[in-house]
Amino acid sequence: MIIINLNTNIEAQAADAAAAKTSRIRRRPGHWTQDMHSNNKDEVMASTKSKKNTTTRRRRRPVANKNKKQQQKMIHQQHHHCDDDSSSASTASTASASLSSSDLSSCEEDQENITNLNKQSIKNKRTQQRKSSSSATANNKKSKQPRRKHKKTSSPPSSPKEIQIPKELTPQEKSQYVALDAEMVGVGPHGQHSRLARITLANYDGECIYDTLVQVVETVTDYRTFVSGITPQDLEEGGSAIPFEECRSQVLELITDKIVIGHGLKNDFRVLGVTHPWYFTRDTAKYEPFMKVDPTGEKDFIPKKLKVLAKDKLGLVIQEDGVPHCPLEDAVAALELYKKHRTKWEKAMSYKMERTKAITKC
Repeated sequence: MIIINLNTNIEAQAADAAAAKTSRIRRRPGHWTQDMHSNNKDEVMASTKSKKNTTTRRRRRPVANKNKKQQQKMIHQQHHHCDDDSSSASTASTASASLSSSDLSSCEEDQENITNLNKQSIKNKRTQQRKSSSSATANNKKSKQPRRKHKKTSSPPSSPKEIQIPKELTPQEKSQYVALDAEMVGVGPHGQHSRLARITLANYDGECIYDTLVQVVETVTDYRTFVSGITPQDLEEGGSAIPFEECRSQVLELITDKIVIGHGLKNDFRVLGVTHPWYFTRDTAKYEPFMKVDPTGEKDFIPKKLKVLAKDKLGLVIQEDGVPHCPLEDAVAALELYKKHRTKWEKAMSYKMERTKAITKC
């Protein structure tokens, strides 16, 4: 009797353990599990089929979860095996129990093996991910490595560029240049009209080659002494002043076929009563780099004063306030401005001359 009671206690404990395991089994759609309230397999299958028909079609799982799905399927199949054993054990407990403790232990061992397999697969996945990430970082490091800078080979020092310095003119070439400046007085009402009273010429070296006072036939109404420095005594008869026609002929001999340099030569030629070719004229008042923009907008450019150009370009101080102008000083200042910019100035003049020749030929 004692042995029978022990066997019945063992069978009852096995049945309770099997029932507890079946209650812990997770239900999944599309698969049948042991029903807690019914031991009839057919009824459970029928209920699951009816659920399949009523429920909508499930969405496909992503391909990335394929391995996980297979593992869960293996676990579920093992659960079914254990469920079958547990169901047979529960039914046998009523009649005469045939399930032994060895069967339960084998079921538990199988479940432990499955869990170990799952853990091992997870470890393998993690190791693969680490390897792939490490290889990716290594590739990134290789790609981000800075390029080696090639050492520049030391080339031999290049020869300095030849700077074109304006050549010095020969004495014959210098003789082709003449600097000119004239001083005037006013005649007529309020001295509105200008007449020649003094004229000065200088050579290329700035030396005075001609300087004379000129008699004025008309009555002088404004001597302009504060600018010209001419007084009534300078123009009296019997003085050093020469007649206008004599002066005009002498000046023409000095400037014919020569390049005349000055500031405002248009006014000087007008009081002399002569004309000079434009290609032989170098007027610092008409050279565009020396001019300024007209603030009134009537003209594009207007000339600067000679004293301003001499101060800005040469650093010379001429035509001081309260002191009469010196014609030689003004002529030399214009000459020095030309000499400083002679190369560019002559290139511009040669271009204008070529254009003029082309137009005249057409």
